[in-house]
Parts: sequence; structure tokens; C-alpha cells
Amino acid sequence: GSGKTTLVKYIFLSSIRQKYKIPLLIELRHLNDFSGKLIDFIFEKLLTNEIKPSRETLERALKNGAFLFLFDGYDEIFSKSKQKIEIEIDNLVDKYPNNKYLISTRPGAGIEGVSRFHSFEVQDLSDTEIVDFIDLLVDNEERCSQIKANVKDVEASEYRAYLKNPLLLSMFILAFESHPEIPNKRSAFYKNVFDTLYSKHDGVTKGSFPREKKTKLKREDFEEILCMFSFLSIAEGQYAFTEEYFSSKLKIIKNKIRGFDYEIEDLIFDFRTSISIIIKEGFEYKFPHRSMQEYFASLFLSKLPSNKKEKAYQRLHQVFNKLSQDRSFNFWELCKELDFDSYLKHFVIPELTSALEKLKGKKDENLLDEYFKFWQPVFHIYHSKSKRNLIIARQSNLFSTLIDYEGIYNFRDFSNFPTNSNAQYEILKHDSSKKLDKNLHDFDLPFNKEIKEILIRNGICNVIENYIANIEQKIDDYKTLIGQREDDLNELLDS
Repeated sequence: GSGKTTLVKYIFLSSIRQKYKIPLLIELRHLNDFSGKLIDFIFEKLLTNEIKPSRETLERALKNGAFLFLFDGYDEIFSKSKQKIEIEIDNLVDKYPNNKYLISTRPGAGIEGVSRFHSFEVQDLSDTEIVDFIDLLVDNEERCSQIKANVKDVEASEYRAYLKNPLLLSMFILAFESHPEIPNKRSAFYKNVFDTLYSKHDGVTKGSFPREKKTKLKREDFEEILCMFSFLSIAEGQYAFTEEYFSSKLKIIKNKIRGFDYEIEDLIFDFRTSISIIIKEGFEYKFPHRSMQEYFASLFLSKLPSNKKEKAYQRLHQVFNKLSQDRSFNFWELCKELDFDSYLKHFVIPELTSALEKLKGKKDENLLDEYFKFWQPVFHIYHSKSKRNLIIARQSNLFSTLIDYEGIYNFRDFSNFPTNSNAQYEILKHDSSKKLDKNLHDFDLPFNKEIKEILIRNGICNVIENYIANIEQKIDDYKTLIGQREDDLNELLDS
């Protein structure tokens, strides 16, 4: 919700208005299901839209640098495809260097370290910008003043950091009339937004007759269907839906869950028009923002019977391992709020336990190799003035993301190990004529036996041993916490 895609679209339109270059917006998630190469996808997109009359003319335009390539959503590429697509982007830049290239991603997806690109971060709104943002969005002067006073309230000071996100601030403004308080939980934000959207489109006409929904479903019915659909779609890694996909899932819900009777077309109409909880962009449906989909999915998990939760979290585990998923912190935060014990018991603890079982008891090269399997790392060389620095960069996957989110340990101790020890100089000296030539930015691990021995000799296994201890401690802490909460609940029920 920081505005990455909005920024990309703004750059797209600005390029047209200023006659800078021909902008080409490519949503990278579409490449997950594309069997050809990136360049084939680009040619197909350009020729289909008749931007150039033929492939030969298009080839000349590419060589002359006529285009601005906007690659949106690197974090949504599947893990199995990520390295291939990254290489193809690299080759595209090499073959057509006169064009301009921009890639957007959530943090931690692994593209930030590519040295041929400059890396920028979208900043949070400052306190002054929050006020300016409210002024821009709210026309009514009295309401505008009320919102600003509420946001500036001393009691909201700890929550103000949350309002520095443009999406969440927009949601708060939308829901303010119905819910003029700042909730103390993230999940309450989304509940307020859904309540507001539902009630806003359920107003009373001039004849005092409530505006009916085509499906005649109740608010609770809409919420239940949205919860089920959101979980099913997230469990398949889908965040934008074709009409065929959307209709098929709604049909499954209708057939599998007793008590629902509606026409699929009517339900889609109600979602889009009567409630406006689903929007249509081009030929695809989606939520106003992915975080709304995550809210409904986490709400679905929280309402499941206890004997079904483990299976549901296992499905999420599979999809997060499959995708090169950005940091899914918002989704996990919502699960933590709404389904705390089950989230820890069936999602966090199993992932950490699996890692612990594979790492514990290993020594030296076996330990290093096993740790590499989790991080899927690459050596990365960056240049600081005349100095070459060697770090170990990691791939983004479920394990690395969860480690960061739970604050279990800081990967920088491992990442910067070559630079902070004698290992860097030994490694650079060892293979300077081959893989580590001066023009190279990164190369694949695992290293050869000699480089591993250099790392081990300089003490890298001590860093991993500390990590193992942190993982074990976090598992013990969470098991203790769950046990205490169960004891407290039993005491309450017995009192």
C-alpha cells in the first residue's frame, strides 16, 4: 500500500504526456504462465497492440531506444521462474541498452542487489504530508478538520506510523464517518472499511426503500463468501482474476457450502456495484488492494473449526514456498491478530522446527551446505570507490521472510561475513581470474570445496550455530506462550 504500482502508472502517463518514450507496462506475474521467453512476451504485447506494424520495424525501434520498460511486481514471480526471468531482463538490457528500464517490487524479493539498477524506496508519508493528503482527499471542511484532529490526537501518536501508509490512511478517511475512532488493531481497519463500503451502498432511496442487492444476500453472507474466495485464491497464489477464474471459484463455493442460493452473475454485480469490494481493471477482477484479500483470508482462517486449521495453514505453506513472495508481513500480522495460537502452532513453529531438525547436529561443510539450502544464496560483489566488497546475498523465500518477520536473527551477520573477516581477501585471491573478474556482479552458490573451506576456516559456522540457537529459543518461547494461554483459558473456564 505504499504506492509502487500507482507510481509506475504515473510514470507511464507522464512518459506519454511529455513525449519522452513509448511506455510499456509489463506485469511480471503474467510471465509465470507464459511458456516463451521475455522477449517473445514483449514482441507479442507490442505487435498485438499495433504499436509497430511489423517485427522488423519493432526491432529497429528497440535498438534506437524508443521504449520505457516498466516491469511491475517482481515479487509476484514464482521462485522457479525468478532466476530465468532475471537473466532475461539482464539480456534485454544488454541487447537494447538505449531504452530505459524500471522494476517495481516489494522489499526482499531479491532484485534490489542487482548493481546495474539504482535502488530506490518509496518513503512513508511525513506528518506534514499526512495532513496535506487529508486536505486533498476530503472536500468537506468540517469533516476534514475532524479527521486531522483525530489523527493528531495524542492518544493516536503510537498509531500514527500506521497512518503513514497512503493506502491505510485512505481507508481510514473512507471509514471515518461510520467509525471516527482509530482502531488499535490492523484487522479492525479492514473490518471498518468493509462495513463502510457495505453500508455506503445500502443507503435509503428518496422513497425510503432500502436499496436491494441482486442476490438478496445479507452482509454476513457476503463476508463469508469473500472469506472463502480470498483463502482459495491466495492459496493458489492468485491476486488478480479472470472472469472465468472468478466465476469458477464462486460456483465451487455455491455448490460446496449449503445455504447459498445465488446467480454467479448477480453476485459479481453485487461485489462490483452494490458493495464495490471488487474492481475490474481491463479484463481482470481484483480487490481494491491485495491487503483486503489478505484480511478476508485471515478472517476465514480464524473462523475455521480447530480440526481444520492445520490443513488450511499447510496449503498456505505450500503456496508461500512456491512463490518468490515478497514479504507477506501484512497477511501474517492479520493472522497473528485474528488467529494467534493457530498461526503459531500450525504455521510458524512447523517451519522453524523443520529448519532446526535439518541444521542441528551438522558440522563444518555439512552445516554450511544445509544452511545454503535454506537461503539459496549467491555471492555478490559491489564496488565502493576503489574497493571491491564481497557479500553473500540471499534469495527471497518463505524461510527468509519468516525469519525477518519474527525477528529471529539478523542475516547481515552472515551476509557481511566475507567483508568482516579475512575470507573476502582469500576468496578474491583464490579465483580472481575466473568467476570473480572485475566486471562480475554475482554468481551462483554453492561454492567449490576450496571456497567453502575458506569460509569455514574463518569461522562462518559459528554464525550459523548462533542462528540455530536463536531458532531453538524462538520455538521454545512460542510453545511456552501457547501453553500459558491455554492454561489461562482453562482457569477462566473453571472459575
